[in-house]
Amino acid sequence: MKRTMRMAVATGGLFALVVAGATAGAQSAAPDPLEHLTQAKAVLERACITCHSVDRPLSKTYDKAGWEKTVERMGTNGAKLSAEEAAQVVAYLLTKNTFEAKCSACHGIDRPLGKSKSAADWQSTVQRMSAKKPGTITEAEAADIAAYLSLVRPVQK
Repeated sequence: MKRTMRMAVATGGLFALVVAGATAGAQSAAPDPLEHLTQAKAVLERACITCHSVDRPLSKTYDKAGWEKTVERMGTNGAKLSAEEAAQVVAYLLTKNTFEAKCSACHGIDRPLGKSKSAADWQSTVQRMSAKKPGTITEAEAADIAAYLSLVRPVQK
């Protein structure tokens, strides 16, 4: 199962994790990226605050291998994470990194982080932005970025 989870994260997009957990032949709706990202963020917050603030990992930028090594090291330091939870944390942090890398190619990340929108509006915005430079953001990355922004910059009520 651990190998399956690593392979699911490696396929690109946070929500490939759902595929690894699905049973063969099971009929289910497509996973909700925001729901899964919300779960991953909760795992990150629960596991990390044992020793330090969440700002510490959020201030870093690593590739997949770097995040896996870091999360594994945190596990040996006392973070209580199952293999699935570790994969969720890695995927959440990679999604944050994807947002920062892809969106900062055209403008500062302060621009989207200064706004509050509904999930549908974030999806529309990311689609509109990705259409300006076709091929630079995959559909999976666009879905992940929109979900990430929906989570960290939701509509203010």
